Amino acid sequence: MIRHAVLTAIGADRSGLVDEVTRFIADRGGNLEDSRMLNLRGQFTMMLLVAGSDATLERLRADLPMLCRASDVRAEITPADAGAATGAQAVSYKLEVWAMDHPGLLQAVAHLLRSMNVNIEGVETTLKEAPVTGTPVFDMQLVLSVPAATSVDDLRTALGRLCDEQNMSWRLTPC
Repeated sequence: MIRHAVLTAIGADRSGLVDEVTRFIADRGGNLEDSRMLNLRGQFTMMLLVAGSDATLERLRADLPMLCRASDVRAEITPADAGAATGAQAVSYKLEVWAMDHPGLLQAVAHLLRSMNVNIEGVETTLKEAPVTGTPVFDMQLVLSVPAATSVDDLRTALGRLCDEQNMSWRLTPC
């Protein structure tokens, strides 16, 4: 029976790090099914969904300290269930939000979504300079799972109100 686990690792960015971590997985019989990896100001972060038998995942877990020492990363393995389905139907949406940077932007959006039972499936944020002025602009890209019980019109109204209060621009589109 195939099982899944999420291997997370973070370490100083350098050439060869992805090779070392993915070789660690492959050498123990694991199959990399999904991943997100990113350099965040010199720290390379990895989130890897690994599939394998119980024995494979146990080998990965047992040998994880070896990976940490050899590759100079902090890492852990977390069992992943087969998709904790809520049982409710949902529709995927993409939410884009951008504003002059100030603390709490993502938290305000996440809080609103939580209050409406909207699940955040993915988030990508970037801080960049606005053209001409150089003002720091915070940009968010979220993938949402909106349950059938949540009115998209109500969601749009609530997002509009929040974004007006926070001086944010936004766009909500079906995926």
